[in-house]
Amino acid sequence: MEFLQIKFRSSLFKGLQGSGRSPENLSFIKEIALTKGVDALYTFQEIWGNERLLQHLRMAVKKQKTSHAYLFVGSAGAGKRLIANTFAKYLLCTARQDEPCGTCESCRVFDSGNHPDVIHVTSPKKTLGVDEIRAQILETVDIKPYHYEKKIYILHQAHTMTVQAQNALLKTLEEPPKYAVFLLLAETTNAFLPTVLSRTVTLKISPLSEEEISRYLIEKGLVSGEEATFFAAYGQGCIGHALELIEDETFRQMRESILEKMSQLPAMSLPEALLLAKEWEIYKNDYRFLDIIGLWYRDVVVAKALRQEHFIIQKDKKELIFAAANEPTEVLAKKAAAVVKAKERLIQNGNFRLTLEVMLMEIKENGTQ
Repeated sequence: MEFLQIKFRSSLFKGLQGSGRSPENLSFIKEIALTKGVDALYTFQEIWGNERLLQHLRMAVKKQKTSHAYLFVGSAGAGKRLIANTFAKYLLCTARQDEPCGTCESCRVFDSGNHPDVIHVTSPKKTLGVDEIRAQILETVDIKPYHYEKKIYILHQAHTMTVQAQNALLKTLEEPPKYAVFLLLAETTNAFLPTVLSRTVTLKISPLSEEEISRYLIEKGLVSGEEATFFAAYGQGCIGHALELIEDETFRQMRESILEKMSQLPAMSLPEALLLAKEWEIYKNDYRFLDIIGLWYRDVVVAKALRQEHFIIQKDKKELIFAAANEPTEVLAKKAAAVVKAKERLIQNGNFRLTLEVMLMEIKENGTQ
């Protein structure tokens, strides 16, 4: 299940995008049921946000000016797979309308998940290697489409392609068969060779607002208005993530534990605070714990500056939040910045224990904590 990513509007949360579980592993049925329409499958009008990107894809097809290769870039859960699948369906639709018609033979076969001219390139390993590229693309790309005009390869987790895999694919990208279209889904462009990037059209998926995420959750009747605001913020810009969190008991337990420690942190000595770095090693592979800390400081800053419950996201913790709002706003902002820096260091493969210890030291050394 993939949907469209958002960013926190507050600068305090820049870069605080939760890792969480990859939506790639969630079911096909959920991906369909949780778009705007339950009955229709894969149409542009069902996708929330990114109107300009979607219009670009529509016009390219209508004017018959599509590229042979597209690179869709966005974080996990950003909507890459949903958009790529919709685009692939539209390319193969024989009705020539503004949307995949859903009724022609190609659309019906596509919606069944068994389209013969759509190949999903995946890997059971952490990287997409040269063996997968050869077996799933190079050995079949010269075989013409079974029945339709296009043969579409969708490369999942394309940012994990090894250099050898990219070099193996490069010649095909340089001289592709006229019928072949490659849709690369990636979380970043950093790992791609310049020669690969130069042969693809890069489309970056833009964020939704928290308000749009909240409205979606309310319109679907999934949560109340207050809860929608909460999950929209913790969803870190992605409807898919917000939906996961609604049913994620592990996240709820993590949040309770983290916020309990944050409320106790002011009374801790520095050595006691540094022990949290060891305790939190259980979250080494789940950076959402930093999102929880970041949102804590967001609410504490708001409580300090505005002194109104209405503007607090985590209203179930309002007593703890107002109790913690006893330092200057500037000091609290520095604490929030320390969390952002810690997240950035971990994303850059910084040492987990050391990074957290530095973060906790900066938090304690700013103000009275």
